[in-house]
Amino acid sequence: MRITAIHPTPLVVPLVQPYHWSSGEDEFAKLVLFTVETDAGVSGYGESICDDPTATATYGRMIAESFVGRSPGAIEAILGDLWTRGRWRVTRRMTNQVLSGIEAACWDAQGKALGVPASTFFGGCVREEVDFCGFIQGDAPDEVAVHARALRDEGFGVLYLKAGLGLEKDVERIAAVREAIGDGPALRIDANEAWDVPTAVEQIRRLEAFGLDWVEQPVSGDNIRGLAQIRARVAAKIAADNAVYSPGELREVLQQEAADVVVLAGHESGGMWRFRKMAYLAEVFGIPVNRKGYLESSISTFAGLQVLATVPNLTAGNQLTHQLLAESLTTTPLPIRAGKARVPDQPGLGFELDEDAVGRASDRYRQLVTG
Repeated sequence: MRITAIHPTPLVVPLVQPYHWSSGEDEFAKLVLFTVETDAGVSGYGESICDDPTATATYGRMIAESFVGRSPGAIEAILGDLWTRGRWRVTRRMTNQVLSGIEAACWDAQGKALGVPASTFFGGCVREEVDFCGFIQGDAPDEVAVHARALRDEGFGVLYLKAGLGLEKDVERIAAVREAIGDGPALRIDANEAWDVPTAVEQIRRLEAFGLDWVEQPVSGDNIRGLAQIRARVAAKIAADNAVYSPGELREVLQQEAADVVVLAGHESGGMWRFRKMAYLAEVFGIPVNRKGYLESSISTFAGLQVLATVPNLTAGNQLTHQLLAESLTTTPLPIRAGKARVPDQPGLGFELDEDAVGRASDRYRQLVTG
């Protein structure tokens, strides 16, 4: 079986409510759906996250040249050729995000053709369910408190809140959440690189009074030494996120003992295969792995489930974000009960595409571009 064509489809999907984080406020998820077609008549689907669907689709067409004519299962060889030819290394992070959608579509097509779930290609499942966190939404302290309580009542054992919105505002929001949920659920916060080292140490020490499980990426992802200094000076666990986009960055974080846990993403690491390899590297150092979520659809959640099911050193409370979108791009149910999702055993990534929803998202993109 060979790949005959790869088609990108830019999409815009509205969110249920505005998404607040340290970089501002978002009202839409911007995505590109990649369709991999094969000479066996089997198609696979994957998506890339992005800020500019036009640029991502254009970039994807260029990268697709390395895939067409080859087996969708030959990922290691394709990536080896791609990274040694052309100038992809110059734009490594964007390349990874584009690659992730194409690569997921390849695994989807390969699994469908062979009649096996994609988890088969990553070593097979070590668990039947994946535990996810409840992602607290809202801006004001009373808003996040109400949502946090609702998530606790749904059975989520880990709750996740964005921080880095202002030192006093962070304290008010986190205090309100802890009061609302009580002592039971673990509470994790993500500062998204908002602080410098002294500010991070001071702020984390203030926030430790509210029983933090961990603090994710308190300083710039480039400052691995600073991350290690913070970890040595606070009681809360430190999670590396923006500091571990590549295997080399992950190796440096592990060698400098800069994190208690690493938060990895298929989109940023360049796909499911690279994610699994990086999770193994973390396992060698005895460090657990958590899955990072974005403004992404359930297509990415299905892809994530297939690889997360194969990772022995996976934490509870992995990040989940498809529920933030106002419309699903898949027709296959993906129930989350008490924070857990069952790993699909259908062929490929385990979902059926909602072509009508994709059409509406494509139309919305065109309307947004044309004004």
